[in-house]
Amino acid sequence: MVISIGNLPLKDIKTDVFLHPIKYKDSITYEPMAEEAVIALIAKHFTYDSVPEDVKDYFDEMDDGYLFGESNFDEFDLEQLQKGKILIGKDVLAHPKLENIKRFLCLLRDFGGFEIEGIDLPVFFEPSDPILEEIVNVEREYEIELEEIDELDTFDGSVVYCCSDRFVVKKDEILCSQQFVVANKIKSLTILVDGEPKKLHKLKELKGTFGIILKDTDDYPFIRVKIENS
Repeated sequence: MVISIGNLPLKDIKTDVFLHPIKYKDSITYEPMAEEAVIALIAKHFTYDSVPEDVKDYFDEMDDGYLFGESNFDEFDLEQLQKGKILIGKDVLAHPKLENIKRFLCLLRDFGGFEIEGIDLPVFFEPSDPILEEIVNVEREYEIELEEIDELDTFDGSVVYCCSDRFVVKKDEILCSQQFVVANKIKSLTILVDGEPKKLHKLKELKGTFGIILKDTDDYPFIRVKIENS
């Protein structure tokens, strides 16, 4: 199975399943900024029986119930995933806890049998005796220090996703669902997004309360905006 995490589901990417806050067709969703929690839960699910004892202790202390609840990613979603390849998208690369996310991805690579693409990952296997390593085969240890997972930010109010792909969304439009229209009390076919006019383009297969606009950003791409009827 090919699993995409952090790639907008509207993009033309060859994958079996999209994991992303934007709900499009049959994608699996989670809350914005929850990538660290989601990938940690996936890592525990696929590697718990194989990891070293200190990593197992970390997983034992991890509050799965809190992470499932706050991320809006549940055990049913997890059960839909199968071992294979994970494609990492720019949303993950822009996450403030990227370094800790990399550690969970390394666990999936080293103990879960996953192939990880789209991100450079460190190596945590170290020889027990580096001096003798070039001469004889020595036992290799796994040295990794996982950080505590941050509490999740809330994205209340009007929120849009900043997409840089002009094949997905045009500069003068906002892609949205009927739920977005209702949640933001939109009454016209053109609205102001932070004062910039955008034509509504509703997509039947797009669900949820996040709009999509054309905007380049190096930061995490979900932002709070002011929506006004024009």
